[in-house]
Amino acid sequence: MFNIKKNHYINLVLFLLILFFLSGCFIFPYGSLYIISNPPGARIFLNGVDTGKVTPALIDNIYRGSHTIYLTLDNPAMSKTELVVVERGQTTSVNIELLAETRYRALLVGIDKYKEPGVMNLIAPPYDVDRIEQVFERAHFGDRKVSFSVLNTLVGAQATRSNIFEGITSTFSQAGNDDVSYFYYSGHGWVKDGKSTILPHDAKNFDDSKDITVEELAEALGSIPGTKIVIMDACYSGGFIGKELYSWGIAGSEGLQEFNANVIDTFASYDLFGLESVKGNLATQGFQVIVSATGNQQCFETINPHPLDGNPYGYFSRFLCEGCGYNSFNFPYPADQNRNRKVTINEIYQYICTEISHTHVKQDAQVYPLNSSFTFIEY
Repeated sequence: MFNIKKNHYINLVLFLLILFFLSGCFIFPYGSLYIISNPPGARIFLNGVDTGKVTPALIDNIYRGSHTIYLTLDNPAMSKTELVVVERGQTTSVNIELLAETRYRALLVGIDKYKEPGVMNLIAPPYDVDRIEQVFERAHFGDRKVSFSVLNTLVGAQATRSNIFEGITSTFSQAGNDDVSYFYYSGHGWVKDGKSTILPHDAKNFDDSKDITVEELAEALGSIPGTKIVIMDACYSGGFIGKELYSWGIAGSEGLQEFNANVIDTFASYDLFGLESVKGNLATQGFQVIVSATGNQQCFETINPHPLDGNPYGYFSRFLCEGCGYNSFNFPYPADQNRNRKVTINEIYQYICTEISHTHVKQDAQVYPLNSSFTFIEY
């Protein structure tokens, strides 16, 4: 009698379980998602987890309720996040229009060793490149905290004339109209007959054929879509043509003002497609430029140890990096005046000017355009 009742209850339980399962109510109710995107081929993340699928795709066995879908496409850089509701036992279809996503890329050039003995070597540029690389590695932009997708460096003997131009091409080849491209240079600058140049590793003494003119650099960067941020820690000087170069600094001259004005004006005259344009109309597109000095000044580096890493530094590059958090990387970064976790071009420019004024060094940074609210670093 007991066995008969026991079997009866077991059969009843099994029957109810089967009934619940067939009706879509088996313990944890599930549904499905069919995801389409425009354009297609986007990677699908469900609640922050990579599903391993790309659009269009069907995803089964999703627990009923609200879920976050994030789609991302690499080329062109696009993405979109949407909240969807999955119903029990049903397939929910969503068609998501992807939006352009800003990508950040940087090429950092620092030249301490020069090929020809007539061009005196420097000390700080490789260390300054390392510091700004650390700053960029910690940068995160926008709500999704996007980091740099490309971060390349050319240091010392790597930074020949041809390698710099090839580095520009390879670093920024995938840039789009919504992207931001950074070019940082630390090394010798020169001016002759009103022609501004920067000196690559293979620059020649008494021969400017290997120099990179500002016009050449602006043309190379001007062909890159989107916004270009150019940072130059250089001045008109060198260890040639009988010009003395102090072993602890990058020597300057009266030609430095002409050099920096030429840099700013040349970059300002190119639009985001590398075409000639009216100067001054590129405050939010085209070029944003910060240079290290102006006037009858010298642009200095020092063998004195940096307080954090103990290595030599250029004064301009030191305060550029420290203003963007290099000395602590804790909130708030020193140059972030309004504490919004963004350092604008104007904020970092003002910080550099203030900090250098507290030293024995007499050099004044310049910026184009003035009072720019464009974000330099976000964290």
